[in-house]
Amino acid sequence: MTKKNWRQLLIPKKPFSMKKISLSLILTLIGTVLGAQDFTHEAAIGNITKDSLYKIPLSPEYKQYMTTDFHDMRIYDAKQKEVPYVVLSEPLLRSKSDFVPYEIVSQKHFNTYSEIIIRNTNKDKISNIAFNINNSDAYKYCSIEGSDDQKQWYSVSELQELSLAYNESYTNQYKCIYFPLNDYQYFRLSVDDWNAHPLKINSAGHFKNSVIAGKLNEVPVSKSIVEDSKNKVSIVRLTFSSDQTINRIDFKIKSPRLYMRHVIIYANREQKLKHKTEQYKETLYEFDLKSDGALWFDLPALNEKELFVVIENKDNPPLEIETISCKQLASYLICDFRANENYTLKCGNKQLKLPEYDLVNFVSQIPQLLPEAKLDVIREIPKQAASVSPEKEKSFLETPQFLWMCLGIGAIAIFLFSRSLLKDMSKKEE
Repeated sequence: MTKKNWRQLLIPKKPFSMKKISLSLILTLIGTVLGAQDFTHEAAIGNITKDSLYKIPLSPEYKQYMTTDFHDMRIYDAKQKEVPYVVLSEPLLRSKSDFVPYEIVSQKHFNTYSEIIIRNTNKDKISNIAFNINNSDAYKYCSIEGSDDQKQWYSVSELQELSLAYNESYTNQYKCIYFPLNDYQYFRLSVDDWNAHPLKINSAGHFKNSVIAGKLNEVPVSKSIVEDSKNKVSIVRLTFSSDQTINRIDFKIKSPRLYMRHVIIYANREQKLKHKTEQYKETLYEFDLKSDGALWFDLPALNEKELFVVIENKDNPPLEIETISCKQLASYLICDFRANENYTLKCGNKQLKLPEYDLVNFVSQIPQLLPEAKLDVIREIPKQAASVSPEKEKSFLETPQFLWMCLGIGAIAIFLFSRSLLKDMSKKEE
């Protein structure tokens, strides 16, 4: 075999593939040196007393440190192994046009429980029954049974939570009970009345498009009002501690007695042009504030740190606003925990993607009534650089010299492969 043939065996036929490998190696080393973004906040999870699925409420206090879709969050056990979870959020109130009423056959109260029987005349296949109930802050349990003759009853759903949040706008509200799809002609609701007086149920039915009456948490907000007499508007500035999801805004108007004002909610935005950055106002939602209508408005899940509410007064005196409150639909984490083990929620790592856990396929089978785990005070996780004492020297892998050395080695490798290729090509030409 000639010397030239030996060179052909030693020199790769596609030297540029080695160049790609070198570049990949350099990028990997740079990524290792710079490091990926870590979690920024964490909170211990407590009140785990038995092996079970648990519900963890996520209040605005915790959600302000998380992304709206929760992709930056994980739960770990004491051995730092991921614990699967699923996020469930309360739904908003549906319109009355979706409501299909049912006949209430009977409504009785016994010593320790109440019994309500409704008729599903057409034997529709349904998975929920909504009850219109007078305002109450009672916390009760109930069960659902089904029958086709009101003689033989069959279990449909056992021990569900029937809790109502006080509604400041109306004297009654809907509460929906969910259960597996059934087509019984009669459904019987049994409500536990051991610790409270019976509920006053006004009507019953089901919502064609499901989900109603979600629980809302109030979001802390600072407010300031400016009256712009020139443009005849009142501007309310709402500022949150960080980006917060707002699903509803509530007003309390002290005076005048009769009013109807158009309202615009907007946020300040920036757009980069060729030579400058320009600010503009983005309209997010509009509605009419009327003395003879509801003073709460469902918003399209706004996620902002600052909002502006513009009330158009025209030639009328400004509204005397007693309060403005912002509310957020409640969210929960559902996890399978073991008794007396330590678990931690970590969040703020925005480089993570949404996890894919098996638990999401079993949402319909998760009981409505679950034991509740509690999050401890959320705290900021110190950055790695801050945790290193000044006296302790950095390892060589953490120094800029190592980064430059990697770049230099890569550049030399690419140069040598390129030179070998040029020499080989010149010899072929000869």
